[in-house]
Amino acid sequence: MLSKDVLMEAVCEGCPATCWGKKSHCQVHDKHVGKIEACPEWDKYMQDQKRTESAPEKQRVPYMKTDSFSRVNEEEPTLEIVQKTEDEIRDYHYMLIEVVRIQRYLREAGEGMVGQYGLEAALPKGKGSNGDKTHAEVVRRERKWKRLQNLQEKIERINKAVETIPGEQERLIVEALLDGDKNNLIAKEIGVSRQRYYEIKRSAVLKMARAMYGNRFQQIG
Repeated sequence: MLSKDVLMEAVCEGCPATCWGKKSHCQVHDKHVGKIEACPEWDKYMQDQKRTESAPEKQRVPYMKTDSFSRVNEEEPTLEIVQKTEDEIRDYHYMLIEVVRIQRYLREAGEGMVGQYGLEAALPKGKGSNGDKTHAEVVRRERKWKRLQNLQEKIERINKAVETIPGEQERLIVEALLDGDKNNLIAKEIGVSRQRYYEIKRSAVLKMARAMYGNRFQQIG
């Protein structure tokens, strides 16, 4: 499911009913785009995206905003990548916690196996014996280790991407999001309106997407 920020980026920014920029005010809903909870144009866009994703790759075409909408800039990250980047930024704080938890488990499990089974663990055992327990534990440790590596790679990719953001406000927002802070709180801390906050955040997420997945930028859809 695409987030509101992604839908705003893809649909609202090019909509003639939106006074984008200083106001970001939708004339149809008569409110700031950040306060809109649902819009028929969003639904239409998501339906178009689903049809595109289900079509054979050769038949896929860039998403076209019909009638009052213009083509999405094909040099921008795909919505899938922007959504993936936003999700990873949001989950960063929890990934750090999970890394510590898995490292502690691997350390304690490793010590437990040596202490409990010792060299006898290597000897053949009948079904239901310590040999089966050891094998199950080894499989579990391997699964945990692979997850640990995957999380560490994501964290490293995010950390490197943050360093590429030149704007102080954009970097501050990303850093706060990585710490797990809420949008409203961040906007208050940096002293900007909610409207301005979402504009800065959108720009920051796009820069993060370019830095994290620049080699995967393809046509929209």
